[in-house]
Amino acid sequence: MSQSAASSLPGETQFLALRKTAHLGQNLIVAGLSPQHGQLSFFIRGQHGARGKFQYFDLFRLLQVQFRRSSGDLCYCDSAEISQDFGAIAQSYPEYQAGCWLAQFALGNCLPGLEIPRFFAALVVALQRLSERRLLREGVLTGVALVYLDEGGWLNDRPLSLQERAQCRLLLQMAAGGAMPALDPGNWQALWEWSYFQLAQCDCRLPPWPGFSAPPENS
Repeated sequence: MSQSAASSLPGETQFLALRKTAHLGQNLIVAGLSPQHGQLSFFIRGQHGARGKFQYFDLFRLLQVQFRRSSGDLCYCDSAEISQDFGAIAQSYPEYQAGCWLAQFALGNCLPGLEIPRFFAALVVALQRLSERRLLREGVLTGVALVYLDEGGWLNDRPLSLQERAQCRLLLQMAAGGAMPALDPGNWQALWEWSYFQLAQCDCRLPPWPGFSAPPENS
């Protein structure tokens, strides 16, 4: 089978919409993540007098999509259903700021074609928690960062004590949907700063974050 023929075969996946860009008038290009395909971008054609697929492809939505790949980098959606909507994040600026940071980080560091099942699941959990506004955003961000590092094989726990390693395991469980440890805001801030530093050590593309004037320099 030729590469062009293979690219046109239909597929089905979960898709988390993380960025929308207007394209040639009424059209959209929507970028996001899939657990088995990594980063995907969909071309959504505008429809006169109807929203069409626009009504599905909104930010911070988890969709179930049937799609076809083009010969280039974009995909075309044949059908879409909303599985979960985390749009309530936009109702609170601190949580919205954290959600936007996660979206920028994910799109800046997840490659097309690379399976990321654990990071994808942690991102869905994080957006759910941010939309509910019941947990500290620094704790949510810390969990996602650690899962990204661990899934990529970059989480170096050798310099850590046994107690710190156990804490890392607990935080990874939290990011996968487990209970959040009862820590005070200062502790969560310190953990988030440490996690951010670990991401910088791995040359990740880091969006700015309040209180961090610039990504920490690699040592």
